[in-house]
Order: sequence, then structure tokens, then C-alpha cells
Amino acid sequence: MMGLGRAVSALILSGALLCSAPSRADQRTDQAPWLPVSQVMAELARNPEFVEALYRRLGRNPKAGGILGPDEIKRLREMILGKDFAGLDRFPGLTVRGMGRSVRLAGAMLDRPSEDDLPPEPAPAEKAVETAAEEGLGIPAVGTPLAPDAYLRPLGFGVEAGDRVDPALAEHYADGLRLAELLNRLSLNAPDGGGRYRVVLDGRILETPRALVEALARSGHDVEIRDSRYFANFGDLIYHGRDVLTPFWIDTRLPVPGTDRNLLVPVSHSQHELVVRGPVVNADLSFYFGIDGQAVFRPSVTRDQAWVMGRVAHRYRGEEAMEVIRLAGVIVRAYDAIKRHHPELPFGGYYALGVCNDVNAMIELHMRGETTLFPLTLDPQFFTDTGEVGRLAESLPLDSGWRAAADPRRVLGSLPVDDLAALPLPSLREDLEKVRAAWEGGRLQRPGVGGITLLIALLGAVMAGLLAAGLWSVRLWLVRRRR
Repeated sequence: MMGLGRAVSALILSGALLCSAPSRADQRTDQAPWLPVSQVMAELARNPEFVEALYRRLGRNPKAGGILGPDEIKRLREMILGKDFAGLDRFPGLTVRGMGRSVRLAGAMLDRPSEDDLPPEPAPAEKAVETAAEEGLGIPAVGTPLAPDAYLRPLGFGVEAGDRVDPALAEHYADGLRLAELLNRLSLNAPDGGGRYRVVLDGRILETPRALVEALARSGHDVEIRDSRYFANFGDLIYHGRDVLTPFWIDTRLPVPGTDRNLLVPVSHSQHELVVRGPVVNADLSFYFGIDGQAVFRPSVTRDQAWVMGRVAHRYRGEEAMEVIRLAGVIVRAYDAIKRHHPELPFGGYYALGVCNDVNAMIELHMRGETTLFPLTLDPQFFTDTGEVGRLAESLPLDSGWRAAADPRRVLGSLPVDDLAALPLPSLREDLEKVRAAWEGGRLQRPGVGGITLLIALLGAVMAGLLAAGLWSVRLWLVRRRR
């Protein structure tokens, strides 16, 4: 029954609860290699055992992919009970502030940790260096080849969860795993001394991630870093061999011209990808802050589902690539320190310390002078003692405050396609085209701005009135004194 419960949690919290496409027009399954959540749920709900497990487990495991509060759980129960499966594909997305509220409430539900809530095993970046250590490069690395289904697990009822292994990436996985370990451990070296972790390469002693990657470049390796964007896949579900569409739809609060709806978009995933090719090291790595609560370098080995798409926003080589590596290492150390000082943060600090986009937005801001990523959710109060990282965090255009609506430029910049025509969801494509045209033409109305302006005007009028009344009272008092 544990596997059944996890199947329910993964399917609901990572799929239906997180919304699917906002229109029935997006459910042309004969034209796409994926299935909408509504179709999968309609079939699974015919099984009484599945329905029983669903109600028993619903909302018990927010770490399964979707972090949701009691309001969303209640709404989903009503939809399942009423067999409104089509409604699952129109389930209203949360605003960024609404997401924050759900995370806080979901975190409060973790007062009794279950087996599913236990923190993950410490990643290499969590193992602080207390004494001096020195190692060789250790690459080429020896490792057992990964099977195509190494990261897939059956959940019952024809459902699998996880990722398929990419054969091309799998060839470099052992080297990537070792290089990620080296970069993460070097990142933890204190800049002002203390115990040092060192890597020896060609007789040189290397103490920082940048020094290691520079040494590889000097020894004939090609190094490229790609700032890449995708649709975030919180579910990673496969049903009878077909991918299940499980984005997390978010309400941007931008009005879609000609409709009475706001623009809903799938949350984006961003990462900086390090690609190394050469005579010794051949590795593919990614850097981001994950839902596992880790801001680290990670080996890339899995193949994305087709609907997440993919776009490279920026490419860095030479000195620029080395600067990205340096800053990524500083971010690894900063996040490690924050988490050690704030072990009370639920979900490893996910959302409070940002989502995947925040650390990549810091890098983009540093390298380009601006960021084109949305949403950004970190709370700057946790970054006050982190130096460079804290200054970047303070400079980010955060979306978790009282902002009336999202920045259209960042919403569009986060998309995993260069051309909107390539988007797989027709209704999303149509909405984005309308919003973009109105924004570029200066016709996009920002909801709430008028109300905020009116409120400020009213407050100003009230203050002016109070000030005027106060001055009038003073004048009367002076006149009486003269008399």
C-alpha cells in the first residue's frame, strides 16, 4: 500500500493538482505523445482501490512535487468527488503570492514527519570541509552503466514515475558525477582560510571551482555554459508508456486581451549547463536550486519529456564561462551556510530561498545586467550575511511581494521556445500572442495598477485633509492667542 499511496501522491500532487492545459483544445492526444491529466484520472478513478487510496493520502505528501495548502486540497477533493475530470485541465493556477501561502501552510502540515518527509541524503555540497584534504582528479571515472529505466519506478495501475535515461548523456555520467562532486566540495572552501579541499591536476593544486575548470580549459578541453529554460515537469509521470502532461500553471495576473481571463503559464525551469569535452574529461552538468533543497552542480543523465521543450537563452565561453563557474561556486557556499543557520525551513528552504529560477537569475543579472526569468520567490531576509549573493538577491525583481502583475518581458523570457508557434498547447500559444502584441503595442492593461493608484490618491487626499485640518487648527489657536 505504500507504493499505492505514493502513486496517488505523485499523480495528484504533481499532476492534476498542479493544473494541466487550460483548454479542451489542448487535449488532442492523437497529435501529441503525451496525455492530459484529466484522461489519466478519468481512467484510474474507475478503480475503487485507487479512489480509496486517493482520499486516504490526499495532501499527506506535499514533497511529492506540488506544495499545496488546504484550500487547493479542498478544491481538488470536490472536483474528484464530483467526477469533474475535465475541470482538472482548467483548474485555476495560483498567483505567486498564493503559491507562497500554500507553501507556508503545507510546511505547517509537516509537524509529524512521515517516511516520505524525511530529508534526502546529504549531497556533496552539504559536507563541510573541516580538515585539509587533497585528491587527484579521478577522471576518467569508473562506474556501472545506467540502465534505460534506472530512474523509473512502477507505481501501479500502469503508472511509472521518474525519468528515462538519455543514452548519449549516460556515456558521460560517471565523469559528470565525479566532476560535480569536485566542484561542489571546492565551492565549500572558505575564502579566508580554514580547512581546504584541494584537487591536484598536472602537478597544480586547485582550491576553487573556477581554478579547476580553468585548468581543464588550459589542458585542451572545450568548455561551454548554457543558460537554458524549460517547462518545469513536477510530475515525471508515464501512463502505459505515454508521458503525462504535469506542468504547474501559475496566474501571472496579466489580462488576456479580448477575454475576461488572466494569463496562466506553466512554471518554467531554468539551469546553467556546463558542457566539457576534451582529452580527459567529458561531462555534462547542470546547476540550479532544486525541490530537493540543494543548490549544487548535478550530473545530467536523463531525457526530458517532449512537452517541456527547451531553449538556450545565453551561451558563455572563455572568461565569461569562468566567471559563471566562480559565481555558481559562491552561490553553493552561500546556500549551504543559510541552510545550516536555518534548519527550520521546510522543504529544504525551497521557495523561501527561491525556486530553480532564483539562483540562475542571480547569474544572469550578474552577467547581463538584468534577468529575464519568472517567477522569482526568494526572501531577501535570509541572505543578509551572504555578501555578493546577498547583494544580488536584494537586486532581483521579486514576484512574491505585492506586485500587481507579472513583468511581461520576464514571462516571455522564461519560455522554452524562441518562436511562440512552436508551443505545443494551442490555447497557451493564443493567449501569449495576444498578451505579447498588446504589451509591445503599449496597450496591455496591468490589473490592480489602477486600484493601487486610486488607493494612493485616496491616502494622499486623506493625508492632505488631515494636514489641512491640522494647519487650520493651529491657525485658529494662534488667532485666539493674539486675542
